[in-house]
Amino acid sequence: MAWRVARGLFRLWLVLSVLWIGGVGVVTWRTFPVNDWIIVHEVTDPELLKQLEAAPRMPMPEFDPSKPHKTVVTDRELRAIIQWGIALALVPPAFVLALGSALVWAFRGFRQP
Repeated sequence: MAWRVARGLFRLWLVLSVLWIGGVGVVTWRTFPVNDWIIVHEVTDPELLKQLEAAPRMPMPEFDPSKPHKTVVTDRELRAIIQWGIALALVPPAFVLALGSALVWAFRGFRQP
């Protein structure tokens, strides 16, 4: 009986770990910084090209050093985000597996010979 409980707990841990890792992956992907570069497609229609050239341009805002705006994400910051996501995805399931294994081992000691 105890062996079936341990096997069932392992399967439960496996399913919950997969869900946890997938959830952390989705949250990390959504919060991952994106370079906001506009992709400009080549315009082949001459009428559309004339309209785009005649369209008014938005002026660039003046630079205000009291309000710095960070636009570039460095490789070090991207690496830190990825490392944090990996740690958050893998450490809790590993901890739960170790704790569950220790509890199964401890409760097996109470069995009568």
